[in-house]
Amino acid sequence: MTLFAKEPDGVLLIGAGGLGCAAAQALAMIPITRLGMVDDDQVALSNLQRQVLYRMDDIGANKVERAKQRLQELAPGLEVDILVQRLDSPDAIADAARGYAVVLDGSDNFTTRFAANDAAIQGGFPLVHGAATGFAGQLMTIQPGHSACLRCLFTAPPQTTGPTCQTQGVLGPLVGEVGWLMAIEAVKLIYRQGNPLWNRLLTINALTGKRRTVPLRRNPHCPCNKVIHT
Repeated sequence: MTLFAKEPDGVLLIGAGGLGCAAAQALAMIPITRLGMVDDDQVALSNLQRQVLYRMDDIGANKVERAKQRLQELAPGLEVDILVQRLDSPDAIADAARGYAVVLDGSDNFTTRFAANDAAIQGGFPLVHGAATGFAGQLMTIQPGHSACLRCLFTAPPQTTGPTCQTQGVLGPLVGEVGWLMAIEAVKLIYRQGNPLWNRLLTINALTGKRRTVPLRRNPHCPCNKVIHT
């Protein structure tokens, strides 16, 4: 019996930062044939401690261009599609997601996270959400029409931005862990194995070593219910 029982489909990564780099590196090591990466940012010196696909001589270059180069060195047969663009609207994300089986959101801002959530609900594709700040990480998988989404937890993005990697920093190994877990969620969805994190939020406290799985429920008053087709 082989671990992977069906021909895989493509994965789209939103964000080529710490989470995106870790997830992309992990996905390149399994037999997927197509990987998409979307980001409009350039490599900076401050990125290097947690964004494992980049080197000193990449500083100033577009992240997705250098990421594609490194990923194809790891997996020469991997088709890597890149888009140098910031996606912050549901329509733009839905357009980018066409042709991919799973979307992974490793963005670093609430606008894109909620736009990805809304695009998944409208487009009916599964979405893996990951985040890490400081010593805390979290992960959940959204199956439109069947599981809780971000708006079931929070009706709208918070009014304040809250702590970010720029203001609070983030532990590099934690970013790696969350990114690899996002890749594992993608594997479970593509190959229909195991139990994805539907209706569950996995939280990680790197200081205490505690992992918690918080049960979630679809909110009957969630605004996304208006567009879900079950």
